[in-house]
Amino acid sequence: MSKSSGKILAQSSAPCLVEANSDDTVSHLWFKTEPIDRKFCYRAVQVQLETLSGDQGLDTSELNKSLSYSWFELAIYKDAKATEPSKKNDKPLVWRSHGNRTDPLDDRKADTLHFGKIFDRRHDLFDYIEVGNVIGVHVCAKYSGWLNDAQNGRLLCKFVNYDLFSPSSWSIGDSVETSSENAGKVEDGVYTLTPTTECDLTSESNEQTDKIWFTTPALDAETISKLQDIQLFTVVRHVGQPQEGTGDNIWSWFDLVILENPDSTTPVKNNEQALVWRSHNVPVGHQGKEELFGRLFTSKVDDIFSNLKPGNAIGVRPSTRFVGWELHASSARLVVRVSKEVTRKPLPKPKVKWGKIIASNADLEKLLKDYLGKATPQGEPGAQSVETSLLNQELRADRTYGQNDPPLRLLSLDGGGVRGISSLYVLKDIMRQVAGDENAKPCDYFDMMAGTSTGGLIAIMLGRLRMTIDQCIAAYTDLAKKIFSAGVLEKVDNAADTGARYSGEVLAAAIKSVVGQYTQNPDAPMRDDKNDCKVFVTTCRADNLNNSIATHMRTYTNKSVDKSFADFKIWEAARATSAAPTYFPRIKLGDFEYIDGGVGFNNPVLLLLLESRLQFGFARPLGCLVTIGTGMNPNIALPETGSNVLTNAASAVGTVFALVNLITSSEHANQIAQGFVDSEQYFRFNLGKKILERRWVEKVSPGFFGSIFGEKDKYVEHYTPENWLKIAKALDDYGQMDDLVRMTKVYMDTEPEKGQATKVASKLPPKTSQRLPSTVKA
Repeated sequence: MSKSSGKILAQSSAPCLVEANSDDTVSHLWFKTEPIDRKFCYRAVQVQLETLSGDQGLDTSELNKSLSYSWFELAIYKDAKATEPSKKNDKPLVWRSHGNRTDPLDDRKADTLHFGKIFDRRHDLFDYIEVGNVIGVHVCAKYSGWLNDAQNGRLLCKFVNYDLFSPSSWSIGDSVETSSENAGKVEDGVYTLTPTTECDLTSESNEQTDKIWFTTPALDAETISKLQDIQLFTVVRHVGQPQEGTGDNIWSWFDLVILENPDSTTPVKNNEQALVWRSHNVPVGHQGKEELFGRLFTSKVDDIFSNLKPGNAIGVRPSTRFVGWELHASSARLVVRVSKEVTRKPLPKPKVKWGKIIASNADLEKLLKDYLGKATPQGEPGAQSVETSLLNQELRADRTYGQNDPPLRLLSLDGGGVRGISSLYVLKDIMRQVAGDENAKPCDYFDMMAGTSTGGLIAIMLGRLRMTIDQCIAAYTDLAKKIFSAGVLEKVDNAADTGARYSGEVLAAAIKSVVGQYTQNPDAPMRDDKNDCKVFVTTCRADNLNNSIATHMRTYTNKSVDKSFADFKIWEAARATSAAPTYFPRIKLGDFEYIDGGVGFNNPVLLLLLESRLQFGFARPLGCLVTIGTGMNPNIALPETGSNVLTNAASAVGTVFALVNLITSSEHANQIAQGFVDSEQYFRFNLGKKILERRWVEKVSPGFFGSIFGEKDKYVEHYTPENWLKIAKALDDYGQMDDLVRMTKVYMDTEPEKGQATKVASKLPPKTSQRLPSTVKA
């Protein structure tokens, strides 16, 4: 059997003429290969360029006598689309092949067949070339008067008919006369497989960046039955600088994956779940001075072995995610133990239809993008959520995604100024039915709470500060009086100085006072990883309103996202979510200024659905989702932003847009969520729909409309868009709070809300119930 054979890797399709007009090098890409495949990396032994070419003829000047400034190069390009050679340590991967010979017999038309340098396995070209790269041929000339006239060219390669290097050979004992299809019969023992190249990865977006670095040989049935354990060791260093606020999360790592065959580039899927298992992380700042040890996978414990089929290969896949994460791996060892004495873990029967999970995630992603787009002023780019992009992530075999955990209970709280008092009395009625105990704490019954603006303040008090409902009502009422007590003249002065009607310092001081009372530290951190009730509040970066980014400030570390924004103080997060434009000044935290999340995300219910999936797992069942509004009417259609009515009703178009958005986006989010979640799990309470009923309002709280329109006009038709705007504007009128409390109590004692509250109570666990796991198990 022949041991080697030659092949034309690439050849020119047209001549190429390069002329130099200065001391600078002129270089043109003449032709290039198809993308390099695995066969080249493992079986190619020599590469040589042949050209039929010439230069300008004999140069008689002393400077260039007997020298050649007309030559050819070989270069490695990342892929077929790349226009510049790849670099290693900032040096282009380019090597000289040969020059055009110049002697007294040459003239301008004397083309000669040139045989370039033979690049063999000892050359750097073979060290750096990777699957998917292309080899390009450069035609070069330097110094005025020199030219390179390339007529024809071809790039030749010599191959052997067996794989030269592990991991495609188990040992040097495999016969070179044996084809790869029959190779792989291995004796009992421990084998070490290594890559032929180094590996560099740089993440430039929120999407995962990965590649198959090297693999085992194709596995036959006998070898699979004898695989006992496998472990990866790497020499790798972390380079680059992750974004500030990353915390303990690490986004550079190595996976072991099952491939259809050694040439495959994507993992095999089983029940739509990718057969991927994490080996180990690359710690931030790791310099590669010591070898990193991956997890030891054993046949008794790990199902990677049970998923293998004849013809498959196990691949090593380095991965990075999120901007700033990079890795550079210089070498690795994949150590495999083969033994006749193997106990195999059987594959469990699937409990989840992962295809449905993927489809559900895709639906939620589409709904969120639509909602975020409509939460943005017309003509501006749609709002964004980094978390939304994570819904399409790969579903891995090494994670359960919460499928074995009990159903989740979620609480969403709208923004709405002083009207948040209505939310608290709705929740008070529910908790009374759940526990029969006035001191019951909602944090003991809900797994996650989310809030915006007023809702964010309440979520922090109930979840992070672990208040009872009555404690929260008292604190909230006191906050409202302190914050919104400025007189008309003071409010005007504040607006002139800061663009806001109320003092941010007064708001911050009031929140600090409450935090200090319940934690003994006014500057207590938002993060509280020991608290089973997870809380996040929404806010927006003020520098990016035209392309708003929903920011989740959390009390916990979400392992699925790059930054958890959990390192701010409680009062800072509360201040950020409450910084409603024209009401309070924006707040600067770190390098950015933040404003009230109500600008785009006043009802955080969709963001809560998203966040809970990322935190607890895509397969964690939902028990109930309670979403509470703040008395904003869902049915009034407001005029277009900028109309005369609205312009006259508010001081600025920006304020009007915020008010319109406050009402319409809250109910838009509710309608979307209602269609996405099963009706037996979704419960929305909002006093606003009863405020639409004039007779009901005047019966329950006769002074409510008079306080807004004045006694003289209180009997006019109140439900025109412009008059509803007057009601919506009164978010800072803490004098309304008694009326809102009175109406909310009656509202919760009326069907269907009364029956709905009873149903919610039945879905929350009793007080003595053991708390649920707080995060998804890997």
